[in-house]
Amino acid sequence: MHVFWAGFGLGLLVASVAASGSLVARVAQPASVRIAMDTSAVRPERPRRIASLDACTDELALLLAAPGQLISVSRAGADPRQSLLSARAAGLKTNDGRVADVTGMGPDLLLIDGGDGNAANTARELGIAAAAVPQPRSLAEVRDTVRKVALALALGRPEAGARLIARMDGDLGVPSARPLATLMVDGGGKTIAPEGLAAQWLRHAGLQQQPIMPGMVDFGRLQRDPPRVLLIVRQQPGLVGGNQSWRANPAMKTLPPQVRLVETDGRAWACPGPARAAEAARLRSVVHALR
Repeated sequence: MHVFWAGFGLGLLVASVAASGSLVARVAQPASVRIAMDTSAVRPERPRRIASLDACTDELALLLAAPGQLISVSRAGADPRQSLLSARAAGLKTNDGRVADVTGMGPDLLLIDGGDGNAANTARELGIAAAAVPQPRSLAEVRDTVRKVALALALGRPEAGARLIARMDGDLGVPSARPLATLMVDGGGKTIAPEGLAAQWLRHAGLQQQPIMPGMVDFGRLQRDPPRVLLIVRQQPGLVGGNQSWRANPAMKTLPPQVRLVETDGRAWACPGPARAAEAARLRSVVHALR
């Protein structure tokens, strides 16, 4: 059976044990993010041995778990080339994102990607409690996810989520009233959606993604309708997606003088979670210097 951890901080959660012995959760007000919590396994009120199987749940676990509560993260989460939080994972065991990788560690809660049905099914078959965390689609959903994961990790510790949200909001500030026209291009030469979550973070940095369809960078348009800022996602050497050969295109050598090239750390954009906020704050200071 699944209980959806929804509405924490937004509505009153009332849980009761029905006559059949099943746990029924009622939420007074629906929330935008639902974390599927498989409670078919016996789970302690406060998990003591948490394993995260995905780079993005790693981020949340590393930021929210109590000391000693987290026992394993994915290899990506512990890799300094891929994660800004890898130093926090020092000393933890790593996994390849499979439930089988961590069963011998005796976890009492797994954090898995919301779209990983195989991991959810395997955890259920093995009797291990699991929380399936979906990818947020807006900044409001990022906050919702932080609140709910904080409660799923340790009931009675909502302050951990509140502190993280406060830090995130402090770094974000308010969206700029005069954002600079921007074209954000990832390591492989692809642009982002103008209304997607990445673009929402950029607006808090004083940058406005140009209204173009996401896809490979259009060098002709880049010349015809140049942005004020060409924001290039810098990937670490040796990673998939780190090939920046597109930057050698002749059009890059003849950009109008008003176009400023700015780099951003690709590790901050690997996951849509709260760790992006610090990079948004850094970019805001760069934008301020460009005005």
